[in-house]
Amino acid sequence: MKIFLPLLASLSSAETDCNKVRSYLYPDAAFCPDEMKCSSDYACVVDANSCGIYKCVATSACPAGTTYAVFNPQNSSGGSEHEVNSAEGYFCDPDGLKCSFDEDGFFFIDAIVKNRNPWIDGPDDDDEIRKVTLISKRKHDQPFDGAFKHFHDSTCLGEEIKNGTQVRFHKNVNDPLCKNEFDFSHEYSDVNGLTYIVDFFIGFDDYWIINEFGHEKILRGGVSNQFQCRIKASDNGWIDPNPESNRKYTYQEVEDEIPFEFNAYYDSQFSNKYEGELVEIDEDKIQDGLYIEAKHGASDVLQSHIMHLRECTSYNFEKIGENSDGSAIYEDEPSATYAFLNDGCIAGDFKWYSQKSSGDRTDWTSEAATYVNDQFNMQLQADAGSSSGSSKLKYSCEMVLCPLEAFGINGETAPGSPCFLSEQCADRYNNLFSSRYAAKSLKEGDVLKIKKINDEGVLYTNASKAENGAFAIGFSLISLLLLTF
Repeated sequence: MKIFLPLLASLSSAETDCNKVRSYLYPDAAFCPDEMKCSSDYACVVDANSCGIYKCVATSACPAGTTYAVFNPQNSSGGSEHEVNSAEGYFCDPDGLKCSFDEDGFFFIDAIVKNRNPWIDGPDDDDEIRKVTLISKRKHDQPFDGAFKHFHDSTCLGEEIKNGTQVRFHKNVNDPLCKNEFDFSHEYSDVNGLTYIVDFFIGFDDYWIINEFGHEKILRGGVSNQFQCRIKASDNGWIDPNPESNRKYTYQEVEDEIPFEFNAYYDSQFSNKYEGELVEIDEDKIQDGLYIEAKHGASDVLQSHIMHLRECTSYNFEKIGENSDGSAIYEDEPSATYAFLNDGCIAGDFKWYSQKSSGDRTDWTSEAATYVNDQFNMQLQADAGSSSGSSKLKYSCEMVLCPLEAFGINGETAPGSPCFLSEQCADRYNNLFSSRYAAKSLKEGDVLKIKKINDEGVLYTNASKAENGAFAIGFSLISLLLLTF
């Protein structure tokens, strides 16, 4: 038996073939006969010398020297058909694409692609016409008849490197020749939470002529290399890579120290505080679990601010051994990750965590409106069908003290903003608008004062059976309280 932890929820059916990733990164490595796949947007980590050594990791867990990236293996046969590589999942890329922010705060990419192969005995103007350029996905996907001609319109040129065999694009979104060639979007992921996405293509056009019948004749096909940067918002200070993202308001971080508590309780009245002792779990039924509460005690400038849970994520670390004193040793990187809460909402299909119902942000039992505090419940259950084992579950929450008016009818609507309530629970804060917290009328350009807070808790599981037939669980909260970001 083992404890059935909350993060073991079902994931997306999307998969990455890690064998294909391995063959791409290490073309001379021996063939692996066994299937190796990662689901959802977990990334493949593979080994050149062993088929049995591979992992599926979230964005933050890619090994040093690698970057979480979309797997889009590049190839070019040099034939007469335009080749388009496609995204085939995710991997930890040791080379080829870097997505980050420069010292001026602008998002940049550093991408490398294969250069065109010279056309021996071909038309003299072939290489002059078909420059390798960068274009937006929107432009690339525009319909066309005949030859592909989208790349030649771009002014975003790369630099030839490695004796002209490769082309490097080190560009930021403020580059006047390239800034319109990036497409920006975002999504919520069970693995990575809010993820910013930047799409673009690098390649060159078909080479074509008009034949004697007045029709286009493609003499040599072009190549389109698809790229996508995926940036976990909470790992990058929630910086939106789009420099022209529409924001109604400016957010100003308050530097004052704010009294804050992040605690676990045994009861739904939040009166019996957990103090670090072992909790016994009855293997025959689902327990009430633990009740988690985040609460601020701000006064003065932030006295009318509410506690807003921006993102909460759980990480599972499996036990891999024991020290000489018998204490457990856990893996360094999490074997599973789940972002169970985004922008104030717990996903409706994630049954192990729960909040009060949408449209009713109140205390769990007293029905008092929760302005300075928010709460969620974590259930624990012993799974009789599982083998014994131990693990450590860490969960962390990104929180923001927000003025209530930011969530009003004229409030902020842009995902990724510090004070944004997900459409999944758009009415959850409605009961907070009362005479006590009268909503102010906001106008574009207003400066909203906020305070960002990060805190985390850790749950240790022990699969050794207690005398009464229950399992013992050690739960301890680690208060990090990082009040500056």
